[in-house]
Amino acid sequence: MTAPIADITAELTAWFGERFTQLEELADDLIAALHLGPDRRLELSESARRRMKTTAVRMLEANPVLDGCGLIFARTALGTENGHLEWWVREDETRFARYSFGVVPGGDRYYDYEHHEWFIRAFHEGAPALVGPYIDYLGVEAYVVTLTVPAVLDGVRVGAVGNDIQVADLEAALLPMLLRSRAPLAIVGRHGNVLVGSSSRFLPGEYVPAEHPGFARATLGPASAGLTLLYPGEVPERRS
Repeated sequence: MTAPIADITAELTAWFGERFTQLEELADDLIAALHLGPDRRLELSESARRRMKTTAVRMLEANPVLDGCGLIFARTALGTENGHLEWWVREDETRFARYSFGVVPGGDRYYDYEHHEWFIRAFHEGAPALVGPYIDYLGVEAYVVTLTVPAVLDGVRVGAVGNDIQVADLEAALLPMLLRSRAPLAIVGRHGNVLVGSSSRFLPGEYVPAEHPGFARATLGPASAGLTLLYPGEVPERRS
């Protein structure tokens, strides 16, 4: 028996909602390790970094679908032109390591993360974001999606907290939901790129135009993530 699209939409919305809820909880735990100095700038001590490591590793252990997670600091919060990330990645099922990025302008493999959409939307716009899929050349060099939420300390936005999910792991988690329908379905991001599809006609990363003949869209929550479910159906005609 094929499941109604409404049921699949609700199940997918719940799955993504849980991911963002966990990410917000991670943000609270990571931020709890920090404090602002008299000048309202972050003071990042070694004890704070150890505490954040424990928090990040616990998150990765509890969520096998995640490839990496951590806190990405705004340079304005640090009061320096260099960036800083406390980012932890999964090496295997039992080992986790802090990933080192090039954060010095002009340095080797400089990572100017503040220009990436996932940082802009979480830090500058203050909204949960989902970006991708894209090739993570500086990390796992695989197709990933990145989820972020604002990082706020004492009312001051200091950066973004995020996690990465490899598309292969995303497919493993979501494809069973899509396959509850015999119809070809696809989860599409805010820029029209397919995240996961149940048919070879919808491959990860492929662009799907806003109006795709013979298909309709259902919005998946949370709204700021910009996700939709593409499914066979008629789009109601617009009234003039």
